[in-house]
Amino acid sequence: MEINDINKIILETKKYSRQMVPKDLHHGFEHCQRVRDYALLIAKTEKADSNILEIASYLHDIGRGHEKNQYHTKTSAELAKTFLTNLGLPAEPTQKIIHCIETHSRKLRHRKTPKSIEAKILYDADGLEMIGAVGLLRTALSAQVQGKDWNHVLKKARWRLKIKNDFLTLTGKKIAKTRQNLLVAFINQLMKELENKTCALEDNNFCSKTITK
Repeated sequence: MEINDINKIILETKKYSRQMVPKDLHHGFEHCQRVRDYALLIAKTEKADSNILEIASYLHDIGRGHEKNQYHTKTSAELAKTFLTNLGLPAEPTQKIIHCIETHSRKLRHRKTPKSIEAKILYDADGLEMIGAVGLLRTALSAQVQGKDWNHVLKKARWRLKIKNDFLTLTGKKIAKTRQNLLVAFINQLMKELENKTCALEDNNFCSKTITK
């Protein structure tokens, strides 16, 4: 496609994303923008299609809040396919974008294998949004919306520490590694401040342990 055409599609995609995604701090439009920034950064060194990634980043969470008895990745992919087809994007790039969206989740029940380099990059970019300072704050924000307690926040933080090794590109792995110290320090400090509340966790031995790198 011509450069002007793809730029127009990206602009329309950005508007559609802002309209569709949840109006919150943990999965809202700013989240999509940060995922886009990570994706484009990784794409430079991994030699991937930045246009595919920019569009996929804006659309990857548009299904949240619009699900009908299915996980948000499937809803997002369905909505994205209709939207991009109506914009006139050809079938081949549309399918590449859909594949990225369908495979970006880390939840085992809904996990699908990212096969293209673009899909692997979106997977990594979304993962980086989970393990930085913003990602850790998003854990607490999400817990509040769900009516969860501090034990839930701690469990989610521990899970995010585990995914530091779950990255598919060399660039993604390098960035994730730089955040390890932050994750460990945050979890240890949170445990100290919650004090006896951490003993309510299913793993009773966890209260007496300090996480190490």
